[in-house]
Amino acid sequence: MSFQARNRLTVEQNLFVTPAAAKVAAPPSLRQRLALTVAVWSERTAARRCLAQMDARSLRDAGISPAAAAYESGKPFWQGMGGLR
Repeated sequence: MSFQARNRLTVEQNLFVTPAAAKVAAPPSLRQRLALTVAVWSERTAARRCLAQMDARSLRDAGISPAAAAYESGKPFWQGMGGLR
């Protein structure tokens, strides 16, 4: 059982455009960046909620320690997902 979606958003790649890439394509607008940020935040909230609901056996099957799961599920939505193993 996985708590993360298979098609995760890559907001870190889409929010900031380097000057070289800006010549190729127009940078995302403020509305697009805001929409991506809100989508990532809701994805993190859902992932942490699912992680908090997992039992010890599921965590052990996924290779996640209960302490790491408790730490990660207690983080606020604006902080990025850390390593769980």
